[in-house]
Amino acid sequence: MVWSGPDGKPAKDHKLKIGQGAPLDQIEIRIKSDKSAKDLGLCIDTRGPFQVAQDNGQCPPQGINTDQIEFVSCDSDSVTISNKNSTACTLRYQVNVLDKDGNQCPCDPIIQNDGPGSGM
Repeated sequence: MVWSGPDGKPAKDHKLKIGQGAPLDQIEIRIKSDKSAKDLGLCIDTRGPFQVAQDNGQCPPQGINTDQIEFVSCDSDSVTISNKNSTACTLRYQVNVLDKDGNQCPCDPIIQNDGPGSGM
């Protein structure tokens, strides 16, 4: 499966940029409810929906491995996280998605924090 961002580029090339001084903010990552998503039966893996770590060029390990991100909530269509932006860093994250047969279809774009926001 190939994921794309809102601009149509592959997810691996997508960077969500959080500007310098931006305050604590929630980010919602949602599966688009179009025909192709419905046909594939895509849903968030609610047993382990999200993982993140500071970028080392690899996909992040399981869990939240940074103090910049806190898990807020998830359901079968979306994951909500809170981004502190208190340190300038690049975060590599992965949203864990399942298809209708239970196969993993992870999506792993990047968050670029320019820090220091007020999310301490």
